[in-house]
Amino acid sequence: MKIRRIIIIIPLIILGLALAGGFTWLWRLFIFLVIVLLLNYIWLRLSARAIDGRVIKSSDLCRIGESLEEEFTVYNSSRIPSPLIEAQEETDLPGYRNNVAFNLSSHESRSWRTQAGCRRRGQYSLGILKVKISDPLGFFRTEKRLGEYHEVIVYPEMLELPFFQALPSQEPGHSPRRWLASEAGPIAARIRDYTSGDSYHHIHWPTTAHTGRLMVRDFEPDRSNYNFKSIWIVLDMHRASRQGEGDDNTEEYAITIAASLAKKHIESGKQVGLMAAGDRSYLCLPETGSQQLQQILLALAVMKAEGQVPLDSLISSQADRFEAGSVIVVIMPSSNQNMVTPLRQAMNRGVIVTAILLDSLSFGGEIGAESAAHKFIASGLQVYVMGRGSKITSALDSRLPFLRGYERYQGNFYSNAGNEKA
Repeated sequence: MKIRRIIIIIPLIILGLALAGGFTWLWRLFIFLVIVLLLNYIWLRLSARAIDGRVIKSSDLCRIGESLEEEFTVYNSSRIPSPLIEAQEETDLPGYRNNVAFNLSSHESRSWRTQAGCRRRGQYSLGILKVKISDPLGFFRTEKRLGEYHEVIVYPEMLELPFFQALPSQEPGHSPRRWLASEAGPIAARIRDYTSGDSYHHIHWPTTAHTGRLMVRDFEPDRSNYNFKSIWIVLDMHRASRQGEGDDNTEEYAITIAASLAKKHIESGKQVGLMAAGDRSYLCLPETGSQQLQQILLALAVMKAEGQVPLDSLISSQADRFEAGSVIVVIMPSSNQNMVTPLRQAMNRGVIVTAILLDSLSFGGEIGAESAAHKFIASGLQVYVMGRGSKITSALDSRLPFLRGYERYQGNFYSNAGNEKA
C-alpha cells in the first residue's frame, strides 16, 4: 500500500492549527478530510479484493523471428467500480513490453492480446501481470499480481543449408579436393609434411631421408564409409574463445550454424549428436527423429560460452564416442590454434572431420582464420571459413570448398569474406 505524503501532511497541519487557534471551521475541515480519506481507503480495499484476472498463452516454444501470443483478461467482480488500473507484465523477454491503463465499472472485464517478438534465444518468464489499483481521488494505491509464471524457450534461428556437405567432395584425380578428410583407404595419393597427430606408420622413410624432414603418405579416401549414419556437432564454448560484442559474436554464429546443421541432417534421416562444454556440459548422443531435434535445440537455446574446458581437451576426453565412419563437424573461432592434433587423431581412427572456422579477426580478435585453415587443410580436413557479416548459407556452400578453403589459405582469405550481410 502506497500513500501520498501530502494526504498526511495537510491534515496534520490543519489539526495543528485547530489545536492552536481553536477555530471551529478548522476542526470541521479536519474531520471532513479524515472521513474522505477513510472512505477512499475503504473503497480501494474493497475494489482491490474484487480485481482478478487470467492469462492464456499460445505456446511454450518459439524460434527467433517468430512471435508468442498471449491473451489477458482483468475483471471486476464487485459492484464498486475501479476508476484507474495500470497493468504491466513482468517478463525478462528482450524487447517486449506490455503496459495497459484502463478503468473497470462494476462487474466489467477488460481483455487484450499481445504479440511478443522473439529476438534472442534463451529461456524467459512470462505470464504475471502486476496490477496497480488507485482510489477515486488517487490518494492511495495498492498492487496485485495476477496470473502465473510460465517459462518460454526461444530456439535459435535455423537456416536452410541446401548445399552444405559434411563429407569432402569426391572428384577424379589428385586435386586438393581429394585430400579432404575421410577414412584412409589402401592407396597412397601423395606425400606431404608430417603434422602433429599423424600416425608413425604412415611415415615415408625414403622421402624423409631425401628431404631431411619427416614426410608421411596421404591415402585415398575409402568410399565404403562415405554413406555415414551419424554426425556429431561439436561447438567451442570455452569462455576464452568467445569473440565479438552483443548478439554479433562467435557464440551466436556457432549456435545458429549448429541448429541449422542439426535440422538439416535429422530431416535427412541421419543420427545427430551434440557436444559442448559451456556454462555446463552438453551431451546429446546421436539419435534420429523430431524428439532428438527438440532436445538439441533446447540445449542450444540456453547454451552460453562460459566453459572452463578447452575444445581440444573436450574432444580428446570424448574420443571413444566417435566411431569409425562417423562425421564430426567442429564449429569454433579461428583463434583456437590447438585443434590440429586431436582432430588428426580422430581422422586416424577413421572419423571424417569437417571444421567450420569463425574468423576471429573479423569479430574483433587478434588472430585471423588464415593460419588455422592452413594447418587444417594441410592435415587433410575439409574447411569452411566464415567472417562476421557473412551470409551463413553462402559460406557453407560445399560447391565451392576449394575456393573457401585452400585458395584463401593461398593468400586471398579476405577478398570475399565479410562482404555479405546476414
